[in-house]
Amino acid sequence: MKPINLNLQYPADLLDKLLDKITSYRLVLYLLYIYVGLGLVLALAGRLPFTAFDLGLSVAVLVVVCRSSNLVLARLFKLPANHESGLITALILSLILSPASTLEGFLILAAAGLAAIVSKYALTINRRHLLNPAAFGAFIAGVVLHSYASWWVGAHLLTPVLIIGAVLILRKMKHFQMFIAFILVYVVCLIVKTPSDGVLHNLWASLDHSPLLFFGSVMLTEPLTSPTMLNQSLIYAVIVGFFYSVTRLRISPEESLLIGNLATYAMNPNRSQLYNFVGKRKEAEGIYSFSFKAPKKLKFKPGQYLEWTLPGVATDSHGNRRYLTIASSPTEANMTFSVKIPSQKSSNFKSKLISLKPGDIILASQLAGSFTLPSDQKRKLAFVAGGIGITPFHSMIKYLLDSQQRRDAQLFYCVNLPSEIAYSEDFKKAEAVGVKTSYIAGPNAPASWTGPRGTLSAELLKAGLPDYKQRLFYISGPQGFVAAVRQTLLGLGVKRSQINTDFFPGYN
Repeated sequence: MKPINLNLQYPADLLDKLLDKITSYRLVLYLLYIYVGLGLVLALAGRLPFTAFDLGLSVAVLVVVCRSSNLVLARLFKLPANHESGLITALILSLILSPASTLEGFLILAAAGLAAIVSKYALTINRRHLLNPAAFGAFIAGVVLHSYASWWVGAHLLTPVLIIGAVLILRKMKHFQMFIAFILVYVVCLIVKTPSDGVLHNLWASLDHSPLLFFGSVMLTEPLTSPTMLNQSLIYAVIVGFFYSVTRLRISPEESLLIGNLATYAMNPNRSQLYNFVGKRKEAEGIYSFSFKAPKKLKFKPGQYLEWTLPGVATDSHGNRRYLTIASSPTEANMTFSVKIPSQKSSNFKSKLISLKPGDIILASQLAGSFTLPSDQKRKLAFVAGGIGITPFHSMIKYLLDSQQRRDAQLFYCVNLPSEIAYSEDFKKAEAVGVKTSYIAGPNAPASWTGPRGTLSAELLKAGLPDYKQRLFYISGPQGFVAAVRQTLLGLGVKRSQINTDFFPGYN
């Protein structure tokens, strides 16, 4: 689902608006550029233990090796190549491995880069790579080639920008809880092994003279090798934090992350699949559904999402992969997602979608999401959708229809214009299984629109749903919309535990 501007005057945090304009991968890429750039400046100033020339050449070698090997292996394995992946891996390696100054050193860097990319394609189970590529490359450089990672990115002069970068990444990907769990485990271990009068000093040194911030924000949160479910992500963070912190085990940071990656797979062994494009359908003005079929049907819950990677997408600010909610029901043969396609300027990903022909492939992976129906079928529900945020609700409602499962549910569907209302036929049929729908159009709706206008206000909510305090709420849509509706509900006395919100990292 893509966060869109509904023009409904919902308050939205400026930072979130800015972050919504780029994907998680692109945000990390830009920050890595900044970290490397600052490293070059500090090296030129003589503040780092290597020269700017050595760093620049080392970065160049890693970029060439990682990007070229990523393209070659993608073709060899007949998988979509992610244009950002190889570059991100190269930049991370350049920040954790010491720059080379000899031919042997450059060969070690090249070997580490090649090992990192090979791990994405060779160390896999059911098309899912198991290990963080950069961590594996650093592991090979140390254990096999005896050139251990220095993690020079932890230099104290980089600390201010690493703090800013960590906040941006964690805000974008909503991984603050994972990061905090990792830090708490680190702090506990630090307290246990440090005399009481030296705890604060060592803690500050850990933040200001170590790779802790970089590791926790950039590497711990890598989407393809870390869990997406909250409970699993906390377990993962605790495992990594423990092995990262207990120095007597003689485990390096990269090794602690690899251990966590294996634990992630054990908790959630979802596979990646290649899907064949079946066809597209226009659902409403600017909204299209794209259907795909896989050799093996994927088991999922209505409301969950997948990461989708398209081959042959020219690089732009959004990249060639998206987190998109599944709009179809588990009862249907094909897998479908729906997106908003702008009438004028569109991303390369969406332009490629529109041009797909039957039989074209897309890679789907990372099935995740807890925005799903409660197991208690007697629980009263309320769905609130903003724009293309309607897709998880369509999956749920279509499932209820197909399985003839009755639920007491009220859907509030907010759009800019009535012409943007999608799936109206399915929602009309859903009344037979207890799901009622109310539509709210924006202030610019035509005069012919006779329904409510503007926002989902407290007054409108109370009038349309008198028993709102008894209901479990689900809110999906642009981040500003979700935040505003959530605040309205809290103002009405709805408990926080009764409010579920939807989020898709890196959608744009």
